[in-house]
Amino acid sequence: MSFVERLRRLRDELQARNLDGLIVSQPESRYYLSGYAGHDLPPRDSAGYLVVTESQALLLTDPRTTGQAESEAPDFEVITYSAGNRGPAAVAQAVSKLNVKRLAFESAHLPYGVWSEIRAELTSSADLCPEDHLVDELRAIKDTEELAHLQVAIDVLDDCLAHVLTNLEPGLTEREVARLVELYLIEHADGPSFPSIVASGPNAAIPHAVPSDRRLQAGEAIKIDIGAMASGYCSDMTRTVCLGAPSDSRLAEIHGIVLEAQLRAEREVRPGMTGREADSLARDVISAAGYKDAFLHGLGHGIGLEVHERPSLSQTRGDEPLQPGMVFSVEPGIYLPGWGGVRIEDLVVLEADGARVLCHSPKTLAYGGQNNVS
Repeated sequence: MSFVERLRRLRDELQARNLDGLIVSQPESRYYLSGYAGHDLPPRDSAGYLVVTESQALLLTDPRTTGQAESEAPDFEVITYSAGNRGPAAVAQAVSKLNVKRLAFESAHLPYGVWSEIRAELTSSADLCPEDHLVDELRAIKDTEELAHLQVAIDVLDDCLAHVLTNLEPGLTEREVARLVELYLIEHADGPSFPSIVASGPNAAIPHAVPSDRRLQAGEAIKIDIGAMASGYCSDMTRTVCLGAPSDSRLAEIHGIVLEAQLRAEREVRPGMTGREADSLARDVISAAGYKDAFLHGLGHGIGLEVHERPSLSQTRGDEPLQPGMVFSVEPGIYLPGWGGVRIEDLVVLEADGARVLCHSPKTLAYGGQNNVS
């Protein structure tokens, strides 16, 4: 989908909501609509703002990135403001010339201090109208080009995991395994999409554990949650493995339950289900096995230009109906404090007849590694 088409879809949505324009401040949405990849230094040093109305598409930035903006966003009129955090004032000045009455802003992303400065500098009577997820909703449905970028990011992650598992052995620290991941992704992709999670033994009970100097041991759970970046798009995948046979029979049991829950969700999720209903497909399996309270998070999240975006597959934020073209994770888990945990995660794209799994890494628990530990 071209940037012109994305602007058209945005303008249609603005008209449907009786809005005259939108200020875009979030970097990923700014890139989605314009192609401009300027890098923010949050919270105060923005690489620029978009102002989109029915007839205007403005990109405001400072002299450090004017050339980049002009090259990457040819469908936008680039306006340069002076360096030194003059962006909000420049936005206000531009808006004041556009004769708009109802101007939306991304309320989930625009800092209050920046909003206040824009409001104070406005010389027109424009109302600033909060819109929580306007562009986020457009981004939730991936087009063919976006799916291709996502698949590249996923494929390199499959290769990365195979590389890491080949080199996995007792005695390595969690931190050393995380470095193996990130070095591979720096060399074969655009780097990691988030800090790698490598958690072994009791540390695997923490869903978002930070890699430590704990050394891997044979027979225990090793949870590896990793992501890659490619052409601005993110991937995300988790596998839980064990070097050799599990030393505790519960590990094989729990791994089997989590895998059954994941496969059921991937097999049965359909367009029109809410995120809450999709979450229940896996949660019911885990609850029936006696681990209801050990599934500590939602089943999944959308992914694209951000690692976590719409939709949400959870009991607390899963009201949104799932639609074809959405890409999201399916990642049930069981976590037992002091003992360990298991999570298995794929990315899927929802199609008219169900989910198509995009990850291809094996989900086997016992893994011999380079030294064929047993």
